[in-house]
Amino acid sequence: MFYVFLILALFGTGIGLFPVPEDIIVLSAGAGIQQGLGNMFVVAGVIYLGLLASDFLIFWVSKEFGMKILNFKFVAFFIPRKKVERMLKFFDGHKKKVVFMGRFVSGLRPIVFFAAGLSGIKSSTFIAIDALAALVYIPLMLFFGYRLSYDISGLIGGILKIYHAIEILLILSVVFWIVLRLTKKFSNNGNKSGNCPK
Repeated sequence: MFYVFLILALFGTGIGLFPVPEDIIVLSAGAGIQQGLGNMFVVAGVIYLGLLASDFLIFWVSKEFGMKILNFKFVAFFIPRKKVERMLKFFDGHKKKVVFMGRFVSGLRPIVFFAAGLSGIKSSTFIAIDALAALVYIPLMLFFGYRLSYDISGLIGGILKIYHAIEILLILSVVFWIVLRLTKKFSNNGNKSGNCPK
C-alpha cells in the first residue's frame, strides 16, 4: 500500500493535481524507509518511475498540443503562459542544462518541462537528461528524509535548507549566464568597432 501511495502521490503532484511539492513526497518516503514502511531499493525504483512518468507526460502534452493547451484554465492555472514564455528564453542554446536543473527547482518543474516540449528538444534526449537528473535527485532526497526523520523539526529545517541551497544555486547560475552573455555581446561589439574603416 505504501508503494501505491507513493506512485499516485508523485504522479499527482508532478502534474499539478495535488498542491504539494514532489520534494515533500520523496522526503517522506525517506522517512518511511527509516520507519520500516518499505524497502529502500523498491522505494527508490517506484519514485524513479513515478517522477519520470509525470515529467514526460508534461513534456509530451506540450510537444503534442503546444501553447494552445494553455487555453484550458485548469492547465493554465498550474502552468501560466507568461512563465512559459519567459522560461523559453533560457532554452536558447542551453536546452539540456535547463532541463537538468529543472529537476532540482521545486515549483518551476512543470514550467521547465512544458517549455522543453516547445523548445524542439527530442523526446529521447529529454528522457535521458531527466533520468540522469533523477539519479542524483532521488538518492539525495531519500537520504535527507531518512536522516532527518528522527526529528520532525529537523526535517522541516532540512527542507528549508535544501530550498535555500537550490535558490542560491539557481541565482548564481542565472548571474553567470547573464555575465557570459554580456561578455560575448561586448566582445562582439568590440570586434565590430575594430573592423570599421577609418
